[in-house]
Amino acid sequence: MAKKLTKPCLVIISQDGLGEVFPLAPGGNTLGSGEGANVHLPYRGIDPVHATLHLDETLTLEANSANLVLIDGQVVSGSRALQVGNTIELGVVTMKYREFDEEDETYHEALRQLAIRDGLTNLFNARYFRDALVKEHDFCVRKQSSLALLFMDIDHFKQINDRFGHAFGDFVLKELARLLTTRLRGYDLLARYGGEEFVFLVREESPESVHELAERICADARNHVFHFAGVRTRVTVSIGYEWWNGIDRDLTSEDLLRRADDQLYRAKSNGRDRVEPNEVEARASSKS
Repeated sequence: MAKKLTKPCLVIISQDGLGEVFPLAPGGNTLGSGEGANVHLPYRGIDPVHATLHLDETLTLEANSANLVLIDGQVVSGSRALQVGNTIELGVVTMKYREFDEEDETYHEALRQLAIRDGLTNLFNARYFRDALVKEHDFCVRKQSSLALLFMDIDHFKQINDRFGHAFGDFVLKELARLLTTRLRGYDLLARYGGEEFVFLVREESPESVHELAERICADARNHVFHFAGVRTRVTVSIGYEWWNGIDRDLTSEDLLRRADDQLYRAKSNGRDRVEPNEVEARASSKS
């Protein structure tokens, strides 16, 4: 029986990015939070180029950062040869050095998708969204670019379940997820946050464009006929959102989520099937 071809990989085994696999190429592989890093790790405590892995006949790690690099729990300075099974810690991320064949990669990717996807809608789940929100917030602080968080809820969803049954309710969730996906750009993010709640992250758009997007989503839901197992009905949604210009560094990712949720509550209280915006301007701009 022919021996399976394997290639060296790093696998994240800590909470942030759990299960993500990074195949290593021959030569130098940079590890860091910078967008040009070969192993891109946009997490807390990681420099743009934190370390470099050199893959020749062996794999060698070279620490490039004043921040700590640990191998199997021991602080490393300079160069260190790695063996399969070694763990590497950079900032909040722990990775393991493995050698994978094609089946291993497929298996680990399937496990990762199970960890980050909602089983019903196949959208990202709340855990993935919360991690992504922190990364997007940090990115926008560095670039001083805008970020909008939209919080959406299906109106009277309990009545839909009570009247038509949970199978129809599940269909509504899946069909609505499909509709919402058509409104996404490549770098927007959509997740099912729980129950009948959905969340969006929209980067680098004006307040006007974000508001238009929210209104279009409301219209899409309002005008769509949900047809399943002989039942036809329409639903409406309510959306609250927070737009932030990326300059006010006192505003945290948790603040964005909380304020968008507050706006959603206002939309529900003000009659549903509507959009409630809130735009956060930089304090520095308001003082100038």
